Amino acid sequence: MSSPLLGRWIGTIQGTNTGAVFAEFAEHNGRVSGVVHILDPELGLGVYVISTGDLDLGDIRLVLTPTTQTQMGHGVVTVLAHLVGPTEMAGEWRSSIGTSGSLLARKITTEPTGIASSNKKSVAVSKRTKVFISYSHRDNDWLERLRVHLRPLERDYALDIWDDTQIQAGTIWLEEIEKAIQSSKVALLIVTADFIASDFIADNELPCLLEAAKKDGAVIMSLIVSPSRFRSTSLSQFQAINDPSRPLINLPRGEQEAILVKVSEEIESVFGKA
Repeated sequence: MSSPLLGRWIGTIQGTNTGAVFAEFAEHNGRVSGVVHILDPELGLGVYVISTGDLDLGDIRLVLTPTTQTQMGHGVVTVLAHLVGPTEMAGEWRSSIGTSGSLLARKITTEPTGIASSNKKSVAVSKRTKVFISYSHRDNDWLERLRVHLRPLERDYALDIWDDTQIQAGTIWLEEIEKAIQSSKVALLIVTADFIASDFIADNELPCLLEAAKKDGAVIMSLIVSPSRFRSTSLSQFQAINDPSRPLINLPRGEQEAILVKVSEEIESVFGKA
């Protein structure tokens, strides 16, 4: 018989901090392993690995250690929870920096129709009208500057330009990302070493975006911000906005701004041809 904890879970945390939670668990002989994502509306996305995990007669104890890409500042998080039936759990959490609160989660018992099953031919593709921005939270300053240059497109053409800062607390954040990808005509990638290193982006965003480009004509644009292994990735098959050998951080401010203007012009061109 498989463990009741095995599989994927979604939920919310409340308390000192609030946010959405997505977790994927494995369990063997009472030992729990896996990865937990926490999306805090103020601090952004945190990714944690289960460094210690125990399941005993429905009681769960997890110690979550942040990965190197996490900058949320929560430190190590301890979760004490219990199963409420086969598909729900409830409990409390506390961090090594003194924050704490409660949590509720439920098991995903049906296959999602987007990210997890994007390789299925039966998936219906919605009309693509958005611009989806994919980035590492470590590059938030570049996101903000890019959005300044894209603001005229939102105002003058009513374009829907989406990034994960628009996810509201209490919503299922992975599903919100999934829906945004499914409805995006342009995927704009802020490419840095942190972006390339992100397991979440590599596992959950890029496969679906590449599939959309291949089968539904979505346009992938890469903005090269810092030196990285971009040329060694599958993204290199798509034309970058700027020369990968001359990333933005190596350029004077005026040249940086000119390339950001070029981004807005390229996006305008795509939707102008629609």
